[in-house]
Amino acid sequence: MKKRWLTGVLLVLMTLSVATAGAAGAYVYQTVEQLDIQQLSNEPVPPTLIFDKQNQLIAELSMSKNEPITFDQIPATLIQAVVATEDRRFYDHVGIDWIGILRAGWVNFRAGQVVEGGSSLTQQLVKNAFLSSERTMDRKIQEAFAAVQVERTYSKDQIITLYLNTINFGEGAWGVQRAAQIYFGKDAKDLTLAESAMLAAIPKAPSHYSPFKDAKRALERRNLVLHLMVENGYITEKERIEASEVPLPETKHDIKQELKYPSYVYHVIRELKQKYNISEDDVWTGGLKIYTSMDRKLQEATEKIYGNQALFPASPDKIPAQSGAAILDVSNGEIQALMGGRGEIPYLGFNRATDLRRQPGSSIKPVVVYGPALEKGYTPDSLLYDQPLNIAGYQPQNWDRGYRGEVTLQEAVNKSWNIPAVWLLHEMGIDYGMDFAKKLGIPFHQDDRVLPIALGGMKQGVSPLHMAQAYAAFANDGLLHEAHAIRAIRDADDQEIASWTGAPYQVMKKETARLMTHVLQGVLQQGTGTRAVLNRPAAGKTGTTQLAPSLAASRNGLTDSWFVGYTPQLSAAVWVGYDTTDTKHYLPSDGGKYSALIWKEIMQQAHQGLSAEAFPPPPVWKKPTPVERNASFKSNQGKGKSLEKKERKEKEREKEKKRGKEKRDD
Repeated sequence: MKKRWLTGVLLVLMTLSVATAGAAGAYVYQTVEQLDIQQLSNEPVPPTLIFDKQNQLIAELSMSKNEPITFDQIPATLIQAVVATEDRRFYDHVGIDWIGILRAGWVNFRAGQVVEGGSSLTQQLVKNAFLSSERTMDRKIQEAFAAVQVERTYSKDQIITLYLNTINFGEGAWGVQRAAQIYFGKDAKDLTLAESAMLAAIPKAPSHYSPFKDAKRALERRNLVLHLMVENGYITEKERIEASEVPLPETKHDIKQELKYPSYVYHVIRELKQKYNISEDDVWTGGLKIYTSMDRKLQEATEKIYGNQALFPASPDKIPAQSGAAILDVSNGEIQALMGGRGEIPYLGFNRATDLRRQPGSSIKPVVVYGPALEKGYTPDSLLYDQPLNIAGYQPQNWDRGYRGEVTLQEAVNKSWNIPAVWLLHEMGIDYGMDFAKKLGIPFHQDDRVLPIALGGMKQGVSPLHMAQAYAAFANDGLLHEAHAIRAIRDADDQEIASWTGAPYQVMKKETARLMTHVLQGVLQQGTGTRAVLNRPAAGKTGTTQLAPSLAASRNGLTDSWFVGYTPQLSAAVWVGYDTTDTKHYLPSDGGKYSALIWKEIMQQAHQGLSAEAFPPPPVWKKPTPVERNASFKSNQGKGKSLEKKERKEKEREKEKKRGKEKRDD
């Protein structure tokens, strides 16, 4: 044992001499000496606490809630699979794998930064228990010293048991017992070779290698583990072939949901990674204190609303119509509540409030057409073209298949006429409209630069959170705050690590925002949004998308239903639809009502106890005289004829090109 200890120290010192000076080495050694290695088996990891906006505890995340098992309950095939995959020299080294470190050092030297760790299982155990996940040389040296101490304190069997009891296996499974239950519905001691290989494949990247998220990638990774087991002499080639033919699990065996407010809490875990680079491992092992903007009463009320079947369309089978909702404080962008779907929300699973990408239908018109138009100088009384339209072959239709010659901008929004929106975007320019929408946080695909974008025709689409954030700028005099759930983060010693520092930015003129609000109030008062009327000033817009042509030929219904709206205090967006629209699962033709009714229910709950504030008055605008209206009508007629003439010329040119090609072919 003494010889192994001395060898380990020498290896660490060699690593230290390459990486840093002696003074730094002394500092690192002192830091490691302060670690209580005994707590690996004695004391549970302190939980991470999540608080609502009133600083009341809403969630406690801790690995102590896993189900630790003893060494004799872990199948040999699982230990072999993990060692072959993660640390093939585990039983030979004294805490650090010198060969692995040299290999990682060479890779990092060539990359000019730390990109590969070369960590042993013991080092990974130390990192999870004591250290941050940042890839710095100081942290790696601390990790190496501590790993040698762990090897002096525990046997190899104890170390591998501690590792397997605390590692993250994805899908909310911390520890191998939970993982076996969630993935296979059995205890860890009963795992087969194929199942052991699959679990050993996951910890490298739990979000990538879960078979429930990416079956193809998970299968390739599991079969790689089996191949490594053959290379290391743990199994035969015949056993590998047999195990590689076993299908992956398709059904997740959910354990009783103990966590409250999953839609919101899981989003917080993701936001920690996306905005603060705090990994999932750090969340569960770091003893953090996360202060959020969640309104507990509103979150609970929203969850209760989503349990009311009467607010949703009936389903022909056990697959329910789904929905997502996001509610923001317009004054600061703080997320008050989130609803990721109906039914149980899986751990870090698909959240329809934030992850959804669906076409927004007409709810996008204020963002990509009418907001930009008002910014450009149009007014609610500006007259827009509403006649047959053909622009380079694109012929939009109004939902009633009728034409009114021309309509005011206010009328076009109230009744959600399509032709005026497309015509107006064409007049302003697609880039102008899209640039305005991008400032509001709307994501576009490179193929979205087409006129159907005026009606929500997007290749991928948006989430309720995108839409709630965009509309919040209208409610806030054109000042946009990025949507966020986290206010501040503190460590286990109650020292602040980070806090929200996002600065708002002016995305449109104040006058534009107030005019848009005035227009959108009309939608609720005398337009398509009357079902969403509140007992206080509110503004908003409906949106629906039609069935695909293959379905629309035999069925009358909708694919998506949206309502996005706001008061002076809060902005909210609601989507309703099926995850997969097919011959059985689609919204009825009046399905647009559901999103409006749900939005109304949520906003009524959200405003309990809040005063009924009025929107700031819009600026005064000049209304057209009868003479100006007549001149505008003639002008619009001329523009329509001009577009038709241009289209005829385009077709004639195409015919000429075709005739010329045919002559050349002859």
